[in-house]
Amino acid sequence: MSAHVRSSLSHEERTAQEPRENGVQLVTLSQIEQATRDVRLLRLVPYNNQPFRFMPGQWLDVHVPGLPKAGGFTITSTPQDANPIDNHLNRYIELAIQKSPRNPPAAWLWQAEEAILGSRLLVRVGGGFVWPPPKVDQATIKKVVFVAGGVGINPLISMVSHLHQTNRLPQEVQFIYATRLSESEKHVLFLSRLQNIAQSIRPGQFQLQLYITGGGSPSSLRSRSTAQTSMQQRRISHIDLVDALGTPEDRAGVVCYVCGPPAMTDEFVQVLRHADGMEENRVLCEKWW
Repeated sequence: MSAHVRSSLSHEERTAQEPRENGVQLVTLSQIEQATRDVRLLRLVPYNNQPFRFMPGQWLDVHVPGLPKAGGFTITSTPQDANPIDNHLNRYIELAIQKSPRNPPAAWLWQAEEAILGSRLLVRVGGGFVWPPPKVDQATIKKVVFVAGGVGINPLISMVSHLHQTNRLPQEVQFIYATRLSESEKHVLFLSRLQNIAQSIRPGQFQLQLYITGGGSPSSLRSRSTAQTSMQQRRISHIDLVDALGTPEDRAGVVCYVCGPPAMTDEFVQVLRHADGMEENRVLCEKWW
């Protein structure tokens, strides 16, 4: 199926072969935060404070009032946020919604806050792009390489935040993140979360490599650079990807997750899977449309 045809399908049609939970759950839209000019963060609260189970990296079918087809939106929070150990903490599920006027469910969720806050929605958990990686023995994982393009960051921020919250980060994490900044946009989605993770763990365990394209200048971001963070104004190269894997003899302990636009994802997955010492099942991917 061509990328053009696939992108014209609804979320439910495009993901028909993906695993899904059997039932739906009722949630309430409790909070809206403007993360960037084009991305909103929504907090959903399970109705009656019911447990809400999912795996890091999964998405939700979101049924909004008055629309016949569900939208698909990735969960950017963690299972711990939805099911906190401390009963005094509120359960929530966070979604990042990109402004998309031609996507009816996204357009509904981009209405004025006062029009939709408090709305009840039906959601269903789905998706197979998850942590831990299927068919890989977790005990063998020494390094994880995350590669994100644009809002492909969404499932990966859930995964890395989960690993951080549960103190299960492997010996080394390389997080490669490419995004566009227009001249009027200075905010990079989830950058502060990534830098907070980098600053809270031992030196050398987490390395963030940020690649910025577009008309915006990264100069405003350089003040946030640390020993764990590098920022460059160019695209990700094949050399960047292969270097992140480490030496060929150590790659048996490496797992890669790639998420971004279809062309970028296909290209990068090919590079990573064909790198010396890499096994195909250790390079996982998901495309956003």
